[in-house]
Amino acid sequence: MTEQPTEFDLAQELRELGEQIKRALQVAREHPQTKEFERQVTQAVRDLSTETERVITNARADERVQKAKAQVEDLAQSVREGGARQDIERGLAKGVRALNEQIRQAIEDAEKAARA
Repeated sequence: MTEQPTEFDLAQELRELGEQIKRALQVAREHPQTKEFERQVTQAVRDLSTETERVITNARADERVQKAKAQVEDLAQSVREGGARQDIERGLAKGVRALNEQIRQAIEDAEKAARA
């Protein structure tokens, strides 16, 4: 007697895999440790939200924050009106050019090493 090779149906196997993954996720979701972890994360997010709102409310009322905000607005206005913008752009362009050169050199070095 010759044994027949087992036939494989890829589509059926993929459907079965999908069902197994779905079942595994359902089991994990129903596990008591998962539920406790979910409860803890939910509470932590609520606490973070409450604390963030409190900090923002306090910061808005703080005189120092108001002064700092005014100073930042004044600085932004002077940058818009003065030549500082061009200086900043020039400095950034110079830095990006240097970075491009370093990357270009690293690529050339890597290509030389690959050919050697």
